[in-house]
Amino acid sequence: MKDKTIQSNAGGTRHLLYLVSGIVVVLTGLIGSGFGSVWSGQAYELFAGIEIMEYIEMYVPYFPFVPFFPIFTITLGAFLILKSKG
Repeated sequence: MKDKTIQSNAGGTRHLLYLVSGIVVVLTGLIGSGFGSVWSGQAYELFAGIEIMEYIEMYVPYFPFVPFFPIFTITLGAFLILKSKG
């Protein structure tokens, strides 16, 4: 009986961790989308020095997907929130 209680407490802590981290990640994505002009220039400069990126940019539009980083972040946070429910 005691083992089940310990396992259920550990599972509840894990679900709470997923929920809180998911909410933080979603909020980070929302803030990042609101202030994209502040950080997007630095992100483009980071990827500009890599030679392989120039070849990929010829074939893939919007590569390195900088405009979509907040969307990817919000999606990751939503995944973590959903994982906390199951």
